Amino acid sequence: MKKFRVVIAYHETLPCYIGEHIKEYLLEKYSMELLLIGHPLLENEESFKRSSRFEYYKDSKLVIKKNAFHWILPMPLLHIKDIMYTFVWCLNYRSKWDAFFGINNIDVLVALILRKMGKIRKVIYHPVDYGSVRFKNKLLDWLYFQFDKICVQSCDETWNVSEGMIVAREKRMRLKRDHRQYVFPICVWVYKVKRLPFNKINKKKIVFRGSLFDWMGVDLIIGAMPQIIKTIPGVVLEIFGDGNEKAFLQNKAKKLKVHDYIKFYGWIRERKELEALMSDGALGIATFNPKIVDDKVRNGDPGKIKDYMLMGMPVITTNAVGYSQKIEKSRSGLVVNYKEEDLAKAVIKLLSDEQLLKEYRKNALKFIKQFDCGKLFDENIRRVLK
Repeated sequence: MKKFRVVIAYHETLPCYIGEHIKEYLLEKYSMELLLIGHPLLENEESFKRSSRFEYYKDSKLVIKKNAFHWILPMPLLHIKDIMYTFVWCLNYRSKWDAFFGINNIDVLVALILRKMGKIRKVIYHPVDYGSVRFKNKLLDWLYFQFDKICVQSCDETWNVSEGMIVAREKRMRLKRDHRQYVFPICVWVYKVKRLPFNKINKKKIVFRGSLFDWMGVDLIIGAMPQIIKTIPGVVLEIFGDGNEKAFLQNKAKKLKVHDYIKFYGWIRERKELEALMSDGALGIATFNPKIVDDKVRNGDPGKIKDYMLMGMPVITTNAVGYSQKIEKSRSGLVVNYKEEDLAKAVIKLLSDEQLLKEYRKNALKFIKQFDCGKLFDENIRRVLK
């Protein structure tokens, strides 16, 4: 078996699931020398507490796992720090890398320099979203989109999570699609996850997984809880995530006197632990606020929806999601207006009818199978490494 040498680099709050999925696939399918580089995602405050890190695998076995020094610097200097670490860590292993998979354009720019130096053969750019605004600072925002344009024009391949990303670039940057741009949606390991049978789930458990920002719509489900509780006694809402809206959401729950029905877990860093905690959920919530949501959600591929369906949960979402009509048509979820009463009715509809809930859960699992990591990686990774 031919041995390959690959780098994966990303920025993270939790371990980046996309990067981790690539790593998992490569280590299982190939004899691999692999370097994984993770930097804190500086858009989230909690990430400032973390350090850059790397993992080095030889013959597909972990050899070194190390955290870098924890720098306390202004944000621009922290980005420079990330650039330097990526550059140095890639050069530490002197042979030529076969491929570099980068999720963030800063990491990919470093890889393009290394390719120019003859240290990398192919560079793959795999961005997860694309909106009209990235940073409030106009200079940083301009730089971000220029960097993205350079990456798309210069990389061997760009894996966009949706067709909407390609269209958005055409509008903003006048960047035409070419043969190097592919649509590669966020994937999940459908056949590796253990799902509970219907008779083992908590048919009164609602799940939210994600960042607690105003546009995520978590306030909507909390506002709908009084009405849901009246109809379905014993219902619970479990929230896995954190963000700057957490205190506001907790206070809202107390004012509405529903805080005893809601549990805030915070971030669960270990994927298997998160799946275990979510596994008995009846349905998942992804009610993005269409009035304030960034268009990167419309152009993206929200991971929370995939995670719910992976566990067998149907999703209740809004039309802010690019493929909401497909979810509705497949009867794997419900699409609601951004109103508390509409959300309450949708939750009650599914949780008060066991046969309907069972049907939607079956459809959700059928829907998610098209996004299995093994299926999607087989064709695309083989093309990259040939």
